[in-house]
Amino acid sequence: MHSLDPTDENVLQRGSGAGVDVWRRRGFLSAAATLAATCSPVLQALTETPQILGGTGYPGRSVFQGDRDYERWRQAMAWQLYKAPRYPEVIVRPNHREEVAGVVKKCAAEGRRIAVKSGGHNVSEAFLRDGGLLLDLGELQHLELSSDGSSAWVEPALWSYELLRGLDEADKAFPVSHCATVPMGGFLMGGGIGYNHDNWGAIGCENIIAAEVVLPGGDSHIVSSEENPDLLWALKGGGMGFPGVVTRLNIALHPKPKSVMETALIFPIGHLDLAIELLNDWARANPADTELMMLLASNPMATDDTPPQARKMAIARAVTYTASDSASRAQLEQLVNHPNAVHTVAPIEFKSTSLQKMSIESVNPKMGLGFGRYAVDTIWTDRLHDMTDSLNQQISQAPSNKTHFVISPKMNKNVSEDCAFSRIGSTFVGAYTVWDDESEDGRNFDWLSKTRSALHPFSEGQYINEVDAFTNPGAPQQCFSSSAWTRLHETRRRFDPSELFYGWPDTGHG
Repeated sequence: MHSLDPTDENVLQRGSGAGVDVWRRRGFLSAAATLAATCSPVLQALTETPQILGGTGYPGRSVFQGDRDYERWRQAMAWQLYKAPRYPEVIVRPNHREEVAGVVKKCAAEGRRIAVKSGGHNVSEAFLRDGGLLLDLGELQHLELSSDGSSAWVEPALWSYELLRGLDEADKAFPVSHCATVPMGGFLMGGGIGYNHDNWGAIGCENIIAAEVVLPGGDSHIVSSEENPDLLWALKGGGMGFPGVVTRLNIALHPKPKSVMETALIFPIGHLDLAIELLNDWARANPADTELMMLLASNPMATDDTPPQARKMAIARAVTYTASDSASRAQLEQLVNHPNAVHTVAPIEFKSTSLQKMSIESVNPKMGLGFGRYAVDTIWTDRLHDMTDSLNQQISQAPSNKTHFVISPKMNKNVSEDCAFSRIGSTFVGAYTVWDDESEDGRNFDWLSKTRSALHPFSEGQYINEVDAFTNPGAPQQCFSSSAWTRLHETRRRFDPSELFYGWPDTGHG
């Protein structure tokens, strides 16, 4: 399996268009996060430990609480530096998907509950539970394209970048995560807001055709619209509530765009109202084959004598996915021809790029906020303009220079009824606080709590992939319509009546 090499100059090199490059959605959000984690000695535990420790009888590699390498393994499960204080009794990492059934059967026989780590990018580390078994699917990274190139089977730990790289020669594409190292399993099972998400299905999970799952009895099943359709519905956005282990996903592919081009408009935070007005106008115009987003963040050029109003910035960004550079440029020129653009503080540039380039740059340690300790809360809203004062106040009071907001208009809200994913609004708003020192945990979690209180009056719902149900137990229910929430619980009761698999924490179904 090819991986991003942190010593590769092509990975580390910063692009020339700084006005665009520094402000990518996930490049800004998680620059170098998993590159740093991948190089960490913590992960050596996963490669140095013998195939089976202590004669546990589990397929693959495993470690029990109390074993010498247990804490190194446990800490390696999360990609970020904050490690939730929850301790599974045993951690098992199968070598192949065929071994998953054996793990499930053994747990069922022993009465040991299972938490599934499909990829490990969940900020709340929902896969870490006290007691039970943590089933780490990190070795399952295989990709298999169909003969006609219309679909592919992907294993859950396959990185977004690796999928793009594997599809490139077939001239195919997929709305992968904006961060190269986010694996496909958890990303799609929780919905999936990825590249060009408004044009390649309203949400990523709509592209799931079928899946291979292991149910509580230890048997492997194919689920599709014809076979076990309730399970297919549940895994399309149900997130951590799914009553089984997904070992493969069959996904529909899309033609690779001939041209990918981007631009960014940078506003001082004092003009946040004008930046939001511009973004809303862009979204109302509903430009074809275009993805829109905004970032609120610290000005990386600010110094101690920089005036307070210039220490934070709002960056509106547009990316086009079209058939030609001329079509892309025409689309972007139309967008930047907005009266509020005169208030930007940097030259407006158009830059040709590609899905792979954007993916690689998302983990470029020279162009982002870097690695650290993360906490997050998100909402869907139909009232972005009304949130201007709250957003301005919260970003201005951020405890860390790495703390930021991601704002993403949703121009296509027509999510299929065949998906459990069922709460959406006109705009996604994510609050991400990122810091370095453990001593700052309290300040950052306190800021996030206050930010949650400030934002939620404007909420139409939340996004299951990026909520923390351990600190906000009501969050999972806010991610689904009332009918979908009821159906998810009924599906769990039907397929996992003994609750072998952990579900949503602190909701009575975890």
